[in-house]
This record gives sequence, structure tokens and C-alpha cells, in this order.
Amino acid sequence: MRVKSASGFSLFEFLVVVTSIALLGGVLLERVRFYQEQAEKAAMEQMVGALRSALRLQIAERLSKGRQGLAELLGQNPMDWMIGKPLNYPGERPSAEPGKASGGSWYFDRRDRCLVYVVGNGRHFAPNAVGRKEVRYQVQPFIGGKPQAAENPADKQVIDGVALVLLEPYQWF
Repeated sequence: MRVKSASGFSLFEFLVVVTSIALLGGVLLERVRFYQEQAEKAAMEQMVGALRSALRLQIAERLSKGRQGLAELLGQNPMDWMIGKPLNYPGERPSAEPGKASGGSWYFDRRDRCLVYVVGNGRHFAPNAVGRKEVRYQVQPFIGGKPQAAENPADKQVIDGVALVLLEPYQWF
């Protein structure tokens, strides 16, 4: 008499397959989060590039009028120069309010007169001096070829130009 062998998976083989799939799924999710964070950083840097281009257009317009009004650009909200504001820009805020701005968004801090990006996916982002995961930019004058603090709107000296300046270096990746 012939014994029929059982076909199918044993419990051990099933556990090996489930464990392998779970490990591969975990690795996949980790890579997806990593690439989402890289995409957020790239989007932030692309917006800064667009804002700098808009600033150059503002400067060119004023220079075409004979260097009139460069000082007016100091302290302005750079988002006002954009034809259409990004969807992740809720607007101006009276001051930096921790926890009020959602991650992955921009806002203009009226008190400090600077544009702030709040990091959303910041696992590889080093917080700033006050412990916040944000990047701050400000329109500052150039006098003698060097950026100056925007608190003193160059009434004593002639402004050579203005630039959108990173206020505090950040480390992301």
C-alpha cells in the first residue's frame, strides 16, 4: 500500500515566508520615507530658487528706474513677489509660534521679517539653535559687496543690491 504524501506548506515554511515578506515590507517603507524626505528638501530648495528669481526680477525693475526703491525690498514678504503663492503657504504670522505651523509649510514671520519653512519629514534634519525644525530666510541688503543685517535699512550707505539670505545654516542629510 502506498502512502500519499501531503502537499502544501508546513507551518515552519509559512512562518519563513511571512517573516520574509514583513522584512521586505519594512525595508520598502523605510526607503519610501527616506525618499519622501529627500523630495521635501528638494521642493523647499526649488521654492527658494523661485523666490530668488522673483527677487532678481524685482531688483531689475527697480534698477531700470535708476536704483530707486531697492531699500523698499528689505523686510518685504518674498511670497508677495510670486504670481501664485504655493499651496503650502498659509500666509503671514505675527511671530514664530511653536507648533502653530504645520510641517512642510512656509509662513512669513512679521516680527522678525523673515520667511520660514517648517520641516515636515525631518528625521535627518538637525534642529536649529532653539530646537525647532525650520529654515529661515530674510531679504538683506548688500553694501560694499557684503550682506548686512536688515534691521538697519541702509539709510547711511548706498545699497549695492539685495539678496534672499539663509539666516542660520541647516543640516539636512
